[in-house]
Parts: sequence; C-alpha cells; structure tokens
Amino acid sequence: MMPEFFNEMPEDLTGLGRRAAVVLPKDFGAVVAYTGLKSDWLVAEAGAGSGFMTVQLARISKHVYSYENREEHYKVALANITKLGLDNVTLINADISTLDKNDLNLIFLDFKDSYNYIEDMHKHLRKNGWLVGYLPNIEQAKEFHLGCEKIFTRVFTITSNITHYTVRDFGCRPDNFGMIHTGFLTFAEK
Repeated sequence: MMPEFFNEMPEDLTGLGRRAAVVLPKDFGAVVAYTGLKSDWLVAEAGAGSGFMTVQLARISKHVYSYENREEHYKVALANITKLGLDNVTLINADISTLDKNDLNLIFLDFKDSYNYIEDMHKHLRKNGWLVGYLPNIEQAKEFHLGCEKIFTRVFTITSNITHYTVRDFGCRPDNFGMIHTGFLTFAEK
C-alpha cells in the first residue's frame, strides 16, 4: 500500500490522468527556487508525459511551449491541460528539435538522452536563461552535467528529498516510508 503522502499535492493535480511518471511538487519547487521562475517568463519543456510539469510551469510563467513526441503521452497531456482550462500552453506533438522560439527564460528537459540536446537548447535561451534536466539515474545526470559545463556559465546537480512525519501527542518521528529519490535535477545557467 502506498503511503498517503504520495498523494499530497494540489487537489486538481491528483484528479489528472497519468500515462507516464510525473514530476512531483517537491522537484517542481526546486526548479522554481533555483531558477527564480517568474510570471513574465517564456518557457519550453520536452517530455511532457502526462503534463504535470506543464501544468505547474503554466501556473507561474507567461507561456509554456511543451513538446511531447509520443502520441499516447501527448493525448493524456492535452486532456489534462484542457481539463484545467490553461490558455497559456502550446502543446506540440513533436520532438523539441523543432523548437522555433528564442529568448526563452527556461527550458526543462525530461526524456532519455536529453544530453544530446544541450548545445541546441543553449541557442534558444536568453542570457542568464536556464536549462534544467530531470534525470532518473546518476549516469544520465553526470552526462548531462558534464555536457552543460562545456557551454554554460554555471552548472550544478541536486536531488530533493522529503521526510514525512508521524505527529502524535506523545512522540513525533519520521514515518517508515519516505519519498527519497524521484530524479536528479541538473541546472545550467547561460
């Protein structure tokens, strides 16, 4: 049985369809905190999956250009974006290599072999813009990090962990379950 805290996210997100793994609020929060995401930012993302990151980015930024090249994921993301009535998202059923926007503030990549897109994404970012890779294992995070170091001015990799607590009248303690690892986040500033 999954601990209850795995569903502790905004209520409208818990009611969305899922086809792929989703970016949880703890990792989205780190993206906001480290990049300084603002309401006037233009954002692109790739690997939309079920659209959870798309939705979270759209709630803060001016506009999100979201790319999903897998038709089955694209349909789920589109349904979720439509369900929430977001009008500042352009969802594209294509590879992000077709990105035709420049002067972006943030590009978020969440797909296998995203390190192959570092140089191309760099061209689409404004000065001080951010490229963020969401990577499932340390080998991919290392490759993405080292690739970014070649052309970006500042690069760092983190994980974010959540400890959920059992709170009682007598004795509070960490739960036996935790949300330890969901993904590595590599941040690269232009």
